[in-house]
Amino acid sequence: MGQCCLGYKEQEKKCQIILQTQIQNTIISEGDLNYINQIKLIQACVRGYLVRKRYQELIQKLKQKKILMKEQKYYSNDLSFNDSAPFQDTKPSQITKLEYLYVEKFQKLDKVPDYLVNRVNKILQQNSSFNYDKEEENQFNFQIHQLDDGCIYQGQWKNRMKHGCGKQYWLNGQYYEGYWAYNMFQGRGRLIKVDGDIYEGEFKNNKTSGKGTLYSVDGLKYDGQWEDDAKNGYGIETWCDGSIYEGYYKNGLKNGQGTFKWADGSIYTGEFVNGNIEGEGEFKWEDGRIYIGQWKNNQMDGQGIFKWPDNRKYLGSYQNGVKEGFGQFEWPDGRIYKGMWSNNKQHGFGTYLGSNGIEKEGEWAEGKLVRWQRNKNRIQDP
Repeated sequence: MGQCCLGYKEQEKKCQIILQTQIQNTIISEGDLNYINQIKLIQACVRGYLVRKRYQELIQKLKQKKILMKEQKYYSNDLSFNDSAPFQDTKPSQITKLEYLYVEKFQKLDKVPDYLVNRVNKILQQNSSFNYDKEEENQFNFQIHQLDDGCIYQGQWKNRMKHGCGKQYWLNGQYYEGYWAYNMFQGRGRLIKVDGDIYEGEFKNNKTSGKGTLYSVDGLKYDGQWEDDAKNGYGIETWCDGSIYEGYYKNGLKNGQGTFKWADGSIYTGEFVNGNIEGEGEFKWEDGRIYIGQWKNNQMDGQGIFKWPDNRKYLGSYQNGVKEGFGQFEWPDGRIYKGMWSNNKQHGFGTYLGSNGIEKEGEWAEGKLVRWQRNKNRIQDP
């Protein structure tokens, strides 16, 4: 065994001597040297290209993982109450050392640019100032920073992320002041949208959630419950003409029990479905008329009772807002028509009770008597 190993080593030594001798006897021309140098240059360029490519792939990968937390990630220039970006838990403990460097980039400023401050103050001049929970927070002695997307932020930080109380000015006119948690609106705050609408109230995971008030530029005001950027729960909505709705909402629309008061004095109390009057309810007109019954798509539809101020009364069926089907109409002097209706008029067979107490059966067409029936049984209620 030992001899075999020694023999192998001797052979290897001889091969090395022969190889060295061949190299020494090889003559390399100047052209060969230039060729070798060009090969080395190409190899260096390739290595540089590969390094740059790996770097770009890393940046792209970080962007896809949403670690590059630029401001537009959470608050783009088109931020709206309907922003559906999901909540991402981006606490520093979950970010690697390399990734952490990209959390926020900014530079310090001495003051907020005047054109941003003046624009916000002009919108807020009809509203009271926003108050934080603590006195030291209301003093607001915090450093001002300009973020890498141009936005201006003044407030508290935690692990290079906006956390605590702070104000932010967007270049397109949007403005937020209130509480933050890991770069998102969280807790109480006030948001001025690009169109000038103002929301003040509670936020959760960057969305309006909880109790809050919306002031619209067209004069509308909503004060009530919110969830995921939509009116959800009980609230009161007021229009500039004096109309008021008080009741329940679901996904931004009136749903459930509610009361709507129009500027002319009309009032509806009852059920709503997806923003429309639908279900059971009572409508009172400003002139004293009253309808109590079923509704569909903002119109009387189904069974109901309609009363006039002069004591006329209709009990029966409606369809698309007009009397349709079987119904009974009563006059103040005691007369009664009981029969079929079409397009708000007596149409078909019916029974008529006169003020003299005599009851007759007849046939009507578009509200006019065609003929009386003889030797016929009285029409029966359906």
